Amino acid sequence: MKSKLFFRKQAFAGTSLQQQYSPGKFLFTSLLLMLVCLCIPQNASAASKPTKITGMKCGVTTQNSINISWTPQNGVSGYQVYRASSYDGAYKKIKTVAAGNHAFCNMKLQSGREYYYRVRAYKGSAVGKFSKILTARTRCSAYVATVRVNSNVRKHAGTNHSAIATLPSGTKVTVSCTTITKSGTPWSRISFYINGKKKQGYVRSDLLSAGKPQQRTGIVTASALNLRSSASARSKLITTLPRGTKVTILNQTTGADRQKWYHVSAKRNGRTVNGYVSARYVRVS
Repeated sequence: MKSKLFFRKQAFAGTSLQQQYSPGKFLFTSLLLMLVCLCIPQNASAASKPTKITGMKCGVTTQNSINISWTPQNGVSGYQVYRASSYDGAYKKIKTVAAGNHAFCNMKLQSGREYYYRVRAYKGSAVGKFSKILTARTRCSAYVATVRVNSNVRKHAGTNHSAIATLPSGTKVTVSCTTITKSGTPWSRISFYINGKKKQGYVRSDLLSAGKPQQRTGIVTASALNLRSSASARSKLITTLPRGTKVTILNQTTGADRQKWYHVSAKRNGRTVNGYVSARYVRVS
């Protein structure tokens, strides 16, 4: 009788273990654990990577500075600001901004030049996607120029960008600033009218005739500014203008160094002298 009871207990115990540790349940549990382990790191990584920066804006600008801002993000370590002199790049990092800020003032820029910005957020070693390109320009006085030959106006500086209009020779346009292509070719941002509607675009600078500036004057900011016979540091030196000299800007052009130069008139030792000076040392008033 005891042996029968013992056999029943053993049989019952065996059945219980088989129910608890069946191969099917074990396999299901193992697969579930594997899925959980795979999902957790992926979700954590996705959550930690910053999102794409939005809300890029250009704020107050001066002749030598540009203020930009963007929509802030929570939980990031900071922001990386990239800038290019050409719309097509190359973009280089110029500033890392702390997480508590979402704006940047870019100083010591050239007057009347266009610059291009992209910003991305970072958190530790993880970086988010770049913002859309923000186009901004320093202040200068616009001037009127004439199209020398039939010219395509492009959406951005460079023949690789789509043409938005073709202007015939003799068309009057207003030049608001200058820029360059990725290869360094000077272009001008212009505004013009077609069928009574104002449009804006870019045309190669050498396709425009020398325009007449709109009554601009300036002050020499360098301690001594060389007045030269042409827009080149190697051209003949006419005279030297001391700091504070008032000049009348007759025209502007792109010099041999691919930078902006002014053709100016100034009083020196009781006589009027004309020549070319580097625009970076003249504060336009």
